Amino acid sequence: MKVSPGNASHIGRRQQQQDAFALSDFDDAEFIEHGGYLAVVADGVGGLAHGAEAADTAVSRFVADYRSKFEQQSVDSALDEALDHANHAVCDAGFYLGCPERMGSTLLAAVIYQGQLYWRSVGDSHLYLCRDGRIGQLNAGHNFARQLQTLANEGIISQQEADTHPERQALEAFLGLNPLPARDRNRQPLPLQDGDVILMCTDGIYAELSDDEMMACLNQTPMAAAQALCDVVLAKQQPHQDNLTALVLAYESKESKPVSWSGRFALYGVIGLFLLMLAEYLA
Repeated sequence: MKVSPGNASHIGRRQQQQDAFALSDFDDAEFIEHGGYLAVVADGVGGLAHGAEAADTAVSRFVADYRSKFEQQSVDSALDEALDHANHAVCDAGFYLGCPERMGSTLLAAVIYQGQLYWRSVGDSHLYLCRDGRIGQLNAGHNFARQLQTLANEGIISQQEADTHPERQALEAFLGLNPLPARDRNRQPLPLQDGDVILMCTDGIYAELSDDEMMACLNQTPMAAAQALCDVVLAKQQPHQDNLTALVLAYESKESKPVSWSGRFALYGVIGLFLLMLAEYLA
């Protein structure tokens, strides 16, 4: 099994960078043996105090706690424990800075362990799986839009009212609240396939890009893909561009042949072209 990471981040047009991220040591074979590969991204909550400090505290405490995992402890148990401790750390920071429950951060953590994906998330940072040329979001966002969609599905409000509500992006859960009102996780680890790509990003990325645009950026090595995601967003020159951060994890099973990422997509293209030519010939 091999996991290749890529990352990129930019302040956008904001005065302060309130995104934070971290990766575990992907060369630490001893820890990988029982803890796998860890990636974490956080986004300080806009409109609250000390967003940068909240995101930094959430990421640093989460990584430090997960890194203290003992060999016999399960990945699920270590992730849950790290999330609880990261939340307490943000709560404590808010208390000491004089703004209890008015300082917060989203947090999204993913672990690839023995060919399976585990995740925990609070807030609205997104986790995507890219497989076979398609992309899909794995986690659920904790914002008011979910309640609005439920009301629309029940016929209480119209779909247009749900889609245009001014508070639809308001967060309902984030680190810095005690107790946490909600958290998202996969109940069973997700088996990965050779060639899968995991994308973790803050709203500065996904709010500006379509699924097709994200897929186009991911058609290269992980580091180049993460940078491309930021570059495409910044090229749109949005006047109020938010902070933006992208983490990309490319998974290859141990048994796979050493095909480069550019070579892999080129191979898919050749296969697709062959099938099209065959279809035309048979027609």
